[in-house]
Amino acid sequence: MFPSEMVILMAIAVTGDHGKKLLTRPMDVTGEYVGYLYDSLVRRGYLKGNKSRGYALTSMGRETLFEFLRENKNRTKETINALHRLNIEVGQGIDKLEKEAIGVR
Repeated sequence: MFPSEMVILMAIAVTGDHGKKLLTRPMDVTGEYVGYLYDSLVRRGYLKGNKSRGYALTSMGRETLFEFLRENKNRTKETINALHRLNIEVGQGIDKLEKEAIGVR
């Protein structure tokens, strides 16, 4: 999975805004490419939804994100930094997500 795709999955998981913030934010790639990434994640089963309704993680997307959080501490920090650069605050959402990933209630 591309790092940009993991940023998308994490943004949707921690913000709960259905991916709309990322669709309206400039990234280090063009907006057209961001749309392509969303479509690709939908086609491959990680997300459900569309640009007009918004997106949500599927069970496969959630499990992939959890696996990423459990196994890639350094890359997780890089992904969080990428979200911060996009002015997407993860705050306590990331703590909750990490606890959920390791099975802590």
